[in-house]
Amino acid sequence: SKDTLQETYIYSQRERLHLHALHHLLQNKHRIALGSYLRILELCPGDLFALSLAIDVANAIGDSSAAMRAATNVSAYWAERDSGAINYAHPAVNLAAALVSVGLSSRASTAERLAETSLARDPDGSGGVAIWALVHCWGSEGRSSELISKLTADGAKCYEACGYLNFHAKMKAYGGISLLDRMGAGADRSAVRLYDGGMGLLLAYTGNSVEGLERGGEEVCLREKRLPKSVRREIAGSMFSGLFGRGEAKNEDQVTAESDSQKPKLIRRRTREDILCWLPPSPLDLSIATAFLLRLTLSEGISEQDERWYDLRAAWQMALEQNESAEEVSIDFMPGAMLAASLLIHPDDLHSNVNCVSPQLESAMIGLHRMGQLMMLGRTFRQAGVVKVDRAEQWRDALKYLARASDCLRWEIGGELVATTPFHIPTKEATSKIAWDFDLRQFLEYSVCHAALQVGDYESLCLARSICSEGITLRANCPEIWYRYSNVLEMLGDEVGAENARSASVSLGFGEGASAVSL
Repeated sequence: SKDTLQETYIYSQRERLHLHALHHLLQNKHRIALGSYLRILELCPGDLFALSLAIDVANAIGDSSAAMRAATNVSAYWAERDSGAINYAHPAVNLAAALVSVGLSSRASTAERLAETSLARDPDGSGGVAIWALVHCWGSEGRSSELISKLTADGAKCYEACGYLNFHAKMKAYGGISLLDRMGAGADRSAVRLYDGGMGLLLAYTGNSVEGLERGGEEVCLREKRLPKSVRREIAGSMFSGLFGRGEAKNEDQVTAESDSQKPKLIRRRTREDILCWLPPSPLDLSIATAFLLRLTLSEGISEQDERWYDLRAAWQMALEQNESAEEVSIDFMPGAMLAASLLIHPDDLHSNVNCVSPQLESAMIGLHRMGQLMMLGRTFRQAGVVKVDRAEQWRDALKYLARASDCLRWEIGGELVATTPFHIPTKEATSKIAWDFDLRQFLEYSVCHAALQVGDYESLCLARSICSEGITLRANCPEIWYRYSNVLEMLGDEVGAENARSASVSLGFGEGASAVSL
């Protein structure tokens, strides 16, 4: 509070900076708070709490350069206290190394070494953070096979016990995206199972779905202390089989009806800890879920009118609901969340002041929203407001905004061959502050390519070809990029190049592997 800040003479400088950061966090001024945490790390490089918060805030506001600065400010301090692979002196060295690796994730080789070391030394204490770092390191290089091994099946034990709220759902989403990048046999079906077992279950459990919205949302779900239907059915089946033996199999409706009639026996009484930890999915959680569903839709793993889109749109609406006394939209400070939500929610409903949105973010939000309207994601035909006539022109309009946001120094040539700039020329530095590279790529890169393929003219396909070429250069081990590149070349008429790209995709594992992947 302000009174506490005024009585700063009783606190040390480090404590005053922590209070200053907390004061601004409560006002959604995260960038100012991040400056306080960076100052703390300069004065007290051993403050792991400040390092953790700096990394989290930098991730929330999409500033990867600030995360790197926080990590590099303290990396030497902790390296001096590391006595080796076996006898490391300080007990916090492993967690510090994992946090530093997250901040250095744009420097994949260095970050990978730190993350692997901390994961090998202390998987229980630093496993979750180390896996998060490896997601960004390997994702930046297209190493989808290694991500799948770490995030699915037996690899899940590295982060399941970390205790971070909703962390397992996020990692399942990243694992599903890696499956779609790998494009193995049955990858889409396995990815759908990961979504339903992670983000889908989270939305249903907290009441953030169409059904939950109709019933009153998460408050009703918490008050009634009900378990999700899927869990209730499993409990009901095991209870009835235990009481009456195997007997005759019952269909789903019978089990549901009987479970509803036996509610007192099926309710799991929650403890104080459960209630204190009951948090709805955050905007960052919903952003990852939106990226995952978008990738599933673009890869034709689910349809554009899949019911999961309706649940996700309801979850975004509930997350954006404000109290009557609220004056600001609560995600103004999270550009990545605003970008993800714009696919389902009108951009004007996502911010209270247009001046707080950078031009490249505004362009990306408009392009994604028009793309969501054309695909009718989470909408009926009337809600989408799409006109059947000249859909190619509508896709071209969406592509124009997406290209302005994603492409550096993009010029448009007028009818008289006079170079004219768009309303803004984005730079790499400005674009990188929308979200971290791995998260931002799920929206802009794949959306631009999909829109270009829908337009189908020469200039749009050339834009898609250049974006695919960039992806192949940076992530040459990803089968999905080569396959997408082959489709673009085929539409451009380059049959030989398309066949070569398709062969490269197959050689990297396209269509291979088992179809059953579980967590």
